Amino acid sequence: MEVDDEEISSLNTVYLYARKIYQRLRGSGWRPDVVIDEVNTVPFFTPKYVKEPVAMLIHQLCKDCWKYAVNPLAQPLGWRLEKAFHDIYTKAAREGKLGAVITVSQSTKQDLIELGYPEELIHIVHNGLDWDFYSDCTELADGKDELVAYVGRITPYKRLEDLLKAWKVVEQGTRDAALVIAGRPEPRYLERLARLAKKLNLRRAEFRANIPQQEKKKWLARAKILVYPSTREGWGQPVLEAAACGTPAVAYDVPGLRDSVRHMETGILVKPGDISQLAEAIGMMLRDSGLRNKLSENAYRYAQSFSWDSTAEVIAKILSDLLTSPQNLGSINSRKE
Repeated sequence: MEVDDEEISSLNTVYLYARKIYQRLRGSGWRPDVVIDEVNTVPFFTPKYVKEPVAMLIHQLCKDCWKYAVNPLAQPLGWRLEKAFHDIYTKAAREGKLGAVITVSQSTKQDLIELGYPEELIHIVHNGLDWDFYSDCTELADGKDELVAYVGRITPYKRLEDLLKAWKVVEQGTRDAALVIAGRPEPRYLERLARLAKKLNLRRAEFRANIPQQEKKKWLARAKILVYPSTREGWGQPVLEAAACGTPAVAYDVPGLRDSVRHMETGILVKPGDISQLAEAIGMMLRDSGLRNKLSENAYRYAQSFSWDSTAEVIAKILSDLLTSPQNLGSINSRKE
């Protein structure tokens, strides 16, 4: 069935058109086996209108990120609204209309349980890695630079101000190490960071906006350390991508990052918001080559246990089990009518 691309081209309108398109396609005879509702703060509300079995795919809750995404004063209202969205899904789960919830970490699973999702419906399926893309990382990483990197979205909830303030301390204690912050930015936030870097008189810090994938891989491979001071994550994919390049991480001990970073095995976790502890961990990793090499080797071995093929296989098994569960057999038969 063909769908007008213009109808679903906007992130702001895709939720409005989803129900309309589903109903149009179903009216034309289309019968899916299962509908996957990808929840990225705002869900598609599929339990309200989808007749087939529904599986939810969710990386993380926005939760305390609301104060960074909008305004600190908006956080309570934003979180109440987000919880209201999930009330629809927890009710659907109790009524048997939601057959599976797929998420990427124990942290998000716990968040979902606290919202009222039945634990038995929640499946943890970790993100994978594109090893065809990262296969040359060990060659790129041969003889790493005196470099510390942040690679990811440059947006307020990543708390990159903390990194710049910590870097001021690190820079004073090292002669050669440099910092690069690279990724897709929110322009106003990037400007704010640039002003802060100037105010702190940082001499060896630079920003790289909207970098291509190859450059991203270069920074991940050439850096001795990845630093990730985010408010929260579903998983923290750049941590895994850095590990594929033999680059350990220093990260805040927050949901998601405490799942993707194994403290003192593949990286170091520090107290959120503790600038001095963050600076100390970065400095220690730069100075202590024995510790850094151990964490680097462990991180690389850890990354090798992840692939998108294995992720796909696990999800396919979950969906297969969902389709053959007794509570969904009636739905599967009725949609053939």
